Amino acid sequence: MSLDQKQLRKVGLAGGALAAAVAAAYYGYDQYTKRYPVYKEQCALFKEYEAAMLPPRSEMQALEDDILKQMQTGMDKANASDILMLPTYVVKLPTGDETGACYAIDIGGTNFRVVYYKLSDKRGVIEEQVMKQVAIPKAVYTGSCNQLFDFLAEQLADFIKEQEARHKVMTAGSSSSRGAGAGVQQQRERSEMDAAASAALPVVGFCFSFAVEQQALNSGKLMGWTKGFDVDGVVGKDVVALLSEALARAGKPCRVLALINDSVGVLTASCYMDTATEMGVILGTGTNACIVDKVSKMPKWKVKGVEHDTRTAINTEWGCYGSVLLPRVKEDLELDAASGPQQGKMLIEKLMSGLYMGDCARRLLLSFAQRASLFGDVIPEALTKKDSFSTADLCEIESDVTPHRSHVARVLQQTMGVYPDTVNLETRYLIQSIVRLVVRRSARMAAILLVAVLRLQGWQEAPRRLVVAVDGGVFLKYHNWRVFLDTYLREAFGSRAKELTRLIQFKPTADGSSFGAAVLAAAAASS
Repeated sequence: MSLDQKQLRKVGLAGGALAAAVAAAYYGYDQYTKRYPVYKEQCALFKEYEAAMLPPRSEMQALEDDILKQMQTGMDKANASDILMLPTYVVKLPTGDETGACYAIDIGGTNFRVVYYKLSDKRGVIEEQVMKQVAIPKAVYTGSCNQLFDFLAEQLADFIKEQEARHKVMTAGSSSSRGAGAGVQQQRERSEMDAAASAALPVVGFCFSFAVEQQALNSGKLMGWTKGFDVDGVVGKDVVALLSEALARAGKPCRVLALINDSVGVLTASCYMDTATEMGVILGTGTNACIVDKVSKMPKWKVKGVEHDTRTAINTEWGCYGSVLLPRVKEDLELDAASGPQQGKMLIEKLMSGLYMGDCARRLLLSFAQRASLFGDVIPEALTKKDSFSTADLCEIESDVTPHRSHVARVLQQTMGVYPDTVNLETRYLIQSIVRLVVRRSARMAAILLVAVLRLQGWQEAPRRLVVAVDGGVFLKYHNWRVFLDTYLREAFGSRAKELTRLIQFKPTADGSSFGAAVLAAAAASS
């Protein structure tokens, strides 16, 4: 019986033909030919999913065009697009010339950070950095407004006092009394002293990664809690005012001059180091991007006192995008249906972020087990349980380059109780290819979003060196994902790929949100 090599190559990037040849040698020809009809059926199913999850570039061009249209609509009108394109009120981006001491408080989950930065007189240089991470007790993040903000303020106040003591910085004291009947001159002097005392207060940037309706650079009302938080009396209130009031109660008033989310922070942190930065992107548990463009291109933002050609930061909220054009399969629909309050929302994020990639791969493996006997007559019980297969498991399987795919076998045993001697070699290769579909699609969605932003900015018509600052574990920790991203960027650029890709620099910006908040506050303090 001759082996159909063309059929075997349908396994895809994992190398189905190689898997077949190795398997025939490893297991014996007779045993392999008995297995071949089942394997052929599995390959056909794989090609079915590959065609649906990674459709032709022409279909992806239609998706890219629609994303661009949604971005343009979001710039023109409020609440008219899935991609919200929110103003950040950042009209003075860091340049690297900011100096002095500044602080950040960064809260995006049940742990938060307080950070001190000393910005050097040398451009774009951080002279000193001190960080403290604090866990928020459950009684606090499910308690009252004052409980939460007093807790945050007390931790920040104590931290600032520690840094001031360490640097022997004398804080401004209260002014002496000048007696009754002070004249106009005395009132002017007192006003000047008050202004000087205010200027001497610590400068703080607040990174608050919850949904906020921004009203100014240092003002925003909480729209709703997520991530397990359920604090009474905060929704609808200005979180900067709440923090400032709590700092005053803690005996350490500060100037909280900037309120941002993590994507804005990544952008502004990178701007301090390199002014060619035009995007800050989060590619981790979730995904979002903050981009730089002219105020004149955002007519819905009726801002006063700002020139139309001023460059501003825009929070895209691109993870909210949803469309029938997305390359979704049955398993994606099931994943969405199981996402509780998020059902029907964040549809593109569910195709590409670390929170969902592992579970999507689990659902695909379950379908192959049910429809094509991936594990023989057995369906591992763990495959039927949500969260039994993580994105970290996906990464280990996809990245395996050992000849016998021993990492694939180990993950299957650890996560599903499937023993290595029950999973033959071609099945291991096939499992890797199935998992890789999820990774390839994730990187392709990111490439399409990035190219849509570049088209919005008019970058392809006037190419220039451009820095994309990126934070998030999917990008920072997963080499193969970055390789696929480069592949799909080149696909999107077509004949101009060589010319354009060399101008784009992806800059890892781990923990950029804290520094971005601090340096943005420093920039505001100097204006």
